[in-house]
Amino acid sequence: MKNTRTEYIAYGDRQLSVDVPEWTRTIVAKPPMPPVPDIEGAVREALANPIAHEPLPKLVGPSSKVTIAFDDASGSYFQTKRTDFRQTAIEVIVEELRKAGVEPGNITLLLSQGLHRKLTRTEMETFLGRKIVLQFGYNQLYSHDAEDPKQLVHLGYTKRQWDVEVNRAVIDSDQLIYLNTMWAPFNGGWKSTAVGLGTFRSIRHHHRPFPLASGQSVDDPKNSAFKKLVWEQGEVIKDALEEKGRRIFTIETVYDNGDPQKDLIAMFAGHPTEVHPHTLKVIDEQLTVDVEGQSDILISGLSNVECYSKFSVMNPILVANQSMANTIMQFQGKPVVREGGIAIIAHPLIAKFDRTRFASYVEFYEKLLVQERDPYWLWENHVEDFAHRPEYIYGYRHKYAYHGAHPFFMWNSTLVPKRYLSGIFFAGVKDFDAAERCGFRAFATVEEAIEAAQAELGKDASISLLKRPPAFIPRVS
Repeated sequence: MKNTRTEYIAYGDRQLSVDVPEWTRTIVAKPPMPPVPDIEGAVREALANPIAHEPLPKLVGPSSKVTIAFDDASGSYFQTKRTDFRQTAIEVIVEELRKAGVEPGNITLLLSQGLHRKLTRTEMETFLGRKIVLQFGYNQLYSHDAEDPKQLVHLGYTKRQWDVEVNRAVIDSDQLIYLNTMWAPFNGGWKSTAVGLGTFRSIRHHHRPFPLASGQSVDDPKNSAFKKLVWEQGEVIKDALEEKGRRIFTIETVYDNGDPQKDLIAMFAGHPTEVHPHTLKVIDEQLTVDVEGQSDILISGLSNVECYSKFSVMNPILVANQSMANTIMQFQGKPVVREGGIAIIAHPLIAKFDRTRFASYVEFYEKLLVQERDPYWLWENHVEDFAHRPEYIYGYRHKYAYHGAHPFFMWNSTLVPKRYLSGIFFAGVKDFDAAERCGFRAFATVEEAIEAAQAELGKDASISLLKRPPAFIPRVS
């Protein structure tokens, strides 16, 4: 290519130097917002002056049983500049609970990972600290188990007749406190309990593929159907708690977009319904970048630092989800790339798997994708089998593995982009067979992929490059 300039983009575990046409539009992130000066002080203020809620000391007493639920590794998959918020918050909350007379044996810490893999106690130490992990024994610090009937309660149905089944701690605790770490609009609010403490019976309703969906981004809260659907489940949870005279007390935090380390920039506490809009406002200020118009071609590098592979390795299914849901389809308004355009993703795309933690992914990749790639067909014909297969249930419960249904959730993100675009190109690919199996067109270099895209769309095709990390969400007019 003539008349080019050099850009450096993410490429797995490193950066990649690429030559792009000089007219390429490069979209960059905003700088990190100022951090919260004193995290411990902010937690104490949040507990004393919550939004639409009584302060914590008025909610508990000597006989109270309290559960502190908190986000898993996917909630804070990144490095933090200071002590993890969850550790600081738990230390402060336990101190305040003890002042209110709550017995130590009546305080439970509950990892809210939904159908993600449970975490070992040593993995929890990486963000809770060893002192907390040793202070709370096996019956007081553990992961939510979506396959243990003794832990679960079915609360009823939404107006769409969707199940609402959650961990019993939501209803049985005199007070449930939820600690949330927000890094995208997709997270937080009622999703924390409806999904983080939910089951396949509940989660299947909104994590399934919708072949007739309009294609709105889940990170566009004003237009996302996903958030509305989860909120309907949240209403059932809220109503069940109000019958007992209780309300969830949530603390939502927002981290900046720093790379490789992030810092806390906001904290809001109170009732989820009223707290979440405040959180979304700060996330919008930090992450959304205004972009004028769409492009014919989108270029983006893909990093191996993402939420599902923490403590493990990337695999082709996770790469597909990261490139589809968190790159091509992460936008507000409309995608950066136009309908019928081409997306070029830079990643090695190697068929490497953690065969214990991602056991169901291995079968999905090796046996299902050789038959069919259509997410809707795969879901309707195979998800019930994977979700209820004894070996996958055992792996989820006892071997720290992802739930049998989880690879379907990830693969569902390929449905809309493959329908919307004329081509999805992967560049810098080391395993062409892996790209072919996933239905992507493989290239050795980004430059070759650009030339191929121009051959299809024209030499004067407009190009946008997403300069990530740091993270941002394009708001396209």
